[in-house]
Amino acid sequence: MSEEDIVTIAAQHITRGDYMTAMSIFEEHVSSYPDDPAGYHGWAEAAMFEIQENGNFDEKGNDRINEGKVQSYLKRAAGLEPENAEYQAALANALIEFDRVPMAIREFKKLIELGKKSEDVDVSFHLYEAAKQLIDCIDVKVGYDRSEQFARQFIPVAIEFAILGLGFSSVEEAMEHLVEE
Repeated sequence: MSEEDIVTIAAQHITRGDYMTAMSIFEEHVSSYPDDPAGYHGWAEAAMFEIQENGNFDEKGNDRINEGKVQSYLKRAAGLEPENAEYQAALANALIEFDRVPMAIREFKKLIELGKKSEDVDVSFHLYEAAKQLIDCIDVKVGYDRSEQFARQFIPVAIEFAILGLGFSSVEEAMEHLVEE
């Protein structure tokens, strides 16, 4: 079976909601093709879907899926293919999901730089989604009290991501449209 066929079969399991089987297939793919970022990315994406749909705690309160491994696999995929916006965004989104906000912001800033380097790479969608996810994370972390230091520190970043996600090249460009003459 070809490398591509294995990834396709695993992806089909994801679409059916059989995330654990997909993870097993992707894990075998990683073992057979350690330089293919699709295996790492696929495994981590399946793991994230499993966590989101079924939670990550077993009956004893322990993690079912190691978040460090998810993060490591996403980082590996992004490292193997650094020009891939999907891989970079997946890593940053997982970091927000795992409440590693400062690390996530650093990864999203790398994504911004990737978008600036190439007109062929549109990162606006990823940044717009990141803004919402970041605001949600901040609100939960501070109990919806945006006067908290953590909120005051990171809300401006989320707003910047939202503005860039709307297609503006900078906050300053967006502000030009808000100023009344």
